[in-house]
Amino acid sequence: MINARPFDPEQIQRAYDRRSWLYGKLVAPFEFRNHRRAIDKAKIGPTDKVLEVAVGPGRAFLEIVKQLDQDNIACGVDAAPRMLAIAQLTLMAAGYDNFDLSEGDARKLDFADDTFDVLYNAYMLDLIPFADIPGILAEFHRVLKPGGLLVLLNMSKKDDEKMSWYERLYGGLPGSFVLHVMGACRPVLMGRFVEEAGFEEVEREFVGGVIPSETITAKLR
Repeated sequence: MINARPFDPEQIQRAYDRRSWLYGKLVAPFEFRNHRRAIDKAKIGPTDKVLEVAVGPGRAFLEIVKQLDQDNIACGVDAAPRMLAIAQLTLMAAGYDNFDLSEGDARKLDFADDTFDVLYNAYMLDLIPFADIPGILAEFHRVLKPGGLLVLLNMSKKDDEKMSWYERLYGGLPGSFVLHVMGACRPVLMGRFVEEAGFEEVEREFVGGVIPSETITAKLR
């Protein structure tokens, strides 16, 4: 794996705010098949307390909310206010109001310990520097209940034996192009990080296609 380019969180927030509409129209549809596959692995029950970190335009969040009782509030956070606005419109247009969306930082989630049965996070850790990943996973660990399920979906590659063409492209292009066109994402393999964060029963599924991706599921003791 290669490390993320050195963009600070404010740069990434501004970039995703600027590309929020375009992301929802051009990128999110290609990701959706992988979202559905990952959400199926979560086996969300109607009374589960669920948090999605990095909701983006809300297409996956809508699929989560559909599985809950009408009086069960799903929580979602994102660093980009315009993404949150699009997500809210997406859910309201579908006729749902049992959700709470808020601006937030995955490094410091504004939720109490042991709050959620399921935490879902997709296409975010692939733009995070390696040094920040343990702290984010520690936050995911903190807000999940004992026995809770973590589901991660990331841009990835089959294995780490050799550098992919995308990694070479990512490393060679100007930073502004990487951030604003490629979304600052590069392939990652998160299984080892999740195990080191204290999760158990860590399982990985790799799926190729337009956006090669991995789904990681893991539980708390």
